[in-house]
Amino acid sequence: MANPDPIGNAIQLLNVLVVPTADGTGSPTTTALFGNIQTFTTAIFGISSDMQKVSADIKTALTDAATVVGKIGTAIGSAGSLADVSGAMTALQNTLSLLQTMAPAGTAVVFNSASGLFQAIQSQLTALAGDAGKTIADAATELAQLAQLLTALEGLFP
Repeated sequence: MANPDPIGNAIQLLNVLVVPTADGTGSPTTTALFGNIQTFTTAIFGISSDMQKVSADIKTALTDAATVVGKIGTAIGSAGSLADVSGAMTALQNTLSLLQTMAPAGTAVVFNSASGLFQAIQSQLTALAGDAGKTIADAATELAQLAQLLTALEGLFP
């Protein structure tokens, strides 16, 4: 059985740490558990320079993911429907597949990763449109909230 609202479920699971705003703008609210975990992660990642590098890499990954999710949310907010977005994602994946076949071996993995990202986003948006009966505005808001939460999670890493 398909997950009816995978983005919404991810947001709900993160609510034990951070609660997004209703529209995905502004600052989310952190919970007491967030503060407790932050104390723990600060101690762990402060042990050595190697651990500090790991922490910096995690923060960078969260920042990059939040940026991508936020930009996609903003872009789809101006689309006509989730079906329009799905069609655009399919076209983008086809283009990336073509580029992957023409790219030198070392760079093909980048196109494969990008294609996988867009396929995952398309699957989640399709689930929203089909099973959950959500609109493009709902999807844009959920993506904004998810980006907001990913940005807030950066605070767990010193």
